[in-house]
Formats: sequence, structure tokens, C-alpha cells
Amino acid sequence: MIYSFTWNGWNSRDMGIRLREMPPIIRPEERIQHVTIPGRSGELTLAEGEDIYNSYIQTIPLAVKTEEAVRAAESWLRGSGVVSFSGQPTLQQVARVINAVTFTKHGRNSVWWDGDVQFYCDPVKHLISEEDITLAESGESIECSGTLEAFPLITIHGSGTVTIRIWDRTLTIPEATDGMIVDCENQWILTGGVPIMNACSGKFPKLLPGENIITYTGASSLTVAPRSRFI
Repeated sequence: MIYSFTWNGWNSRDMGIRLREMPPIIRPEERIQHVTIPGRSGELTLAEGEDIYNSYIQTIPLAVKTEEAVRAAESWLRGSGVVSFSGQPTLQQVARVINAVTFTKHGRNSVWWDGDVQFYCDPVKHLISEEDITLAESGESIECSGTLEAFPLITIHGSGTVTIRIWDRTLTIPEATDGMIVDCENQWILTGGVPIMNACSGKFPKLLPGENIITYTGASSLTVAPRSRFI
């Protein structure tokens, strides 16, 4: 198997970069606090919240064969963006290059230059490609394939007062217009891609891993981008 990674749409193999070994698949650390109470043995372990994780560093060992490839790699591997690794080819995550990318040639007769790049990775991964789902009737279900709760992007078809319910969360949107978007992650209502002031009430819905039944009133149909999330 040829190991590789993709950074901001470009694959390492196309950049003349070889991975010296497969980078590990990392499960992020849960964000917790250890509290010591005087007079009590041990410590209390307090989680900041459900499914709250820390970012982490992913180190990728690189090898390139020419000085031109060294310069190309140093120019390419910088800034922030989206990264995916061949060990999990369907997933991607937000990251930033945080180290000085330095290549070293080992031995006079060696043709390879070795180096490392470190990505500071967001702990949550998303599918590289995920289809939107159109619900033509209230009470239909959709499958959330992730391992974490997800905050979908919902497009409303029709106009009027619209209610959307998933599990115990109901959102009511008065004066909804055709094509209006409900961004459940950022808790925005958008028209034409621009957040607007709208007197909505209730809670923005979320999806749980597995099957989710969605009920709604006031709309002819809904289109849901699940935005499945993984650790």
C-alpha cells in the first residue's frame, strides 16, 4: 500500500512526496479536569461537556527525491486548511501546519531527503463526500453515519410558518421563505447565504448517530445535509 495524505485538495504523491511510514490513527483526548478536594482521597474527574475533545498534533514523516521537490513541499506545506490521510480515506479534518518543515539528506550517495510535517488537527472529522437527503413527507427518517451528534444544514422548500422537530428539539420559524437555510451548527437562519434576523423560537435540531425521524409542518419538503461527525 502506498501511504499518502491530501492537503487542501492536493495529494502528496502528486507533489513528489513519499510517506516513510503510515501515520497513526489518533482518537482525540477528552477535555477533562482533575479536581483535588482537601480531606478526600483521589481526585474528581470532571468532563467539560459531552463529546468535547482536544485538538492534537499529527506528525507525518516525509521523503522526497529531488531538491525541486523539497522546495515544492516547503511551499505547499504551510498555513491552514483541510487534511485527510490514506488510513481514513473517506474522512477529512480542519488543520494547520505548525512546524518548520526541514528536509535532511542522509549520506552523500543518498537520493532521498527526509523531513516531517506536523498538522495541528481539529479533533472532529467529517466525510469528504456526503449526499444531501430530500424529505418529501413529514415523519421520514435519515441515517447519520457518524460517531458523534451532528448539526445538519436544512433547506426549506415552501413558505410560511415552518416547524422542524428531531428527537426532543423543535424549531419554529415564522415567515420562512423558499430556499431559506437553517444552519444548526452555527444556529443561524440564512437567506441567499447571508444570516438574517428571524424571530425563530425553540432549539436548533441535531442528529444522533443512527436513524433519526424528522417531522415538520408548513413546508412542502426539506433538504438535509447531515454533516456527519467522527472522532
